[in-house]
Amino acid sequence: MTGGESGMSVFRRGDVFAKRCGVGDAVALREERDRAEWLASTGFPGATVIDWVESADGACLMTSAVPGVPGDALPPASRTVAADRLGRALKDLHSLPECPFERPLASVIAQAEDVVRRGAVNPAFLTDEWRLLDPSELLARVVAERPYVESVLEPVVCHGDACLPNVFFDPETLDVTGLIDLGRLGVADRYSDLALTVIQMHDEWSADPAPLFEGYGLVDLDRRRLEFFRLLDPLTWG
Repeated sequence: MTGGESGMSVFRRGDVFAKRCGVGDAVALREERDRAEWLASTGFPGATVIDWVESADGACLMTSAVPGVPGDALPPASRTVAADRLGRALKDLHSLPECPFERPLASVIAQAEDVVRRGAVNPAFLTDEWRLLDPSELLARVVAERPYVESVLEPVVCHGDACLPNVFFDPETLDVTGLIDLGRLGVADRYSDLALTVIQMHDEWSADPAPLFEGYGLVDLDRRRLEFFRLLDPLTWG
């Protein structure tokens, strides 16, 4: 058994992964199944759905393993090129048309408000600076910046959890071979993906994100929007 999200267990046998959950998480797992099926239908590389079982006890999603290695397992010498390839892959993902799933900013902020209200923010997801503040103060910063971000939103197909363990690479060519854990995939602002990837590159690789932005073709970086989503994401897990 491998690690999984809270409430779910992940098992692997050969090239097949099985993610199992109780009845309380069945809706979320079903939504992940639907997103994986949709992404596969576009031709974008990722895990493909092999089987789905649902009962009164919960549900189980079986998917194919993605070839390659996860981004957090790449050696330091590979990371600059891999960052460029990741930027290109995110650009391709963000260019996909007609996605049936949405992740509106209002619903993401509402999710953060719920996590903060319940006192469920995971401090491990916060920077050292942010840990010195009450999560309600961090949420207040998000709310204050919301009007600006809404004025410049660029809705595209986003992964929603574009962290390095969810992106697989060919260890030789360093091309992206696929994406996994698609439960948050949907139309959202492009910076919601870019911000989380930048956080991961800092935490996992201690790397400059410049090659990521170059691969993506991002010329005029909106640092204000990047910072907004860097702060919002960790408030949504809990």
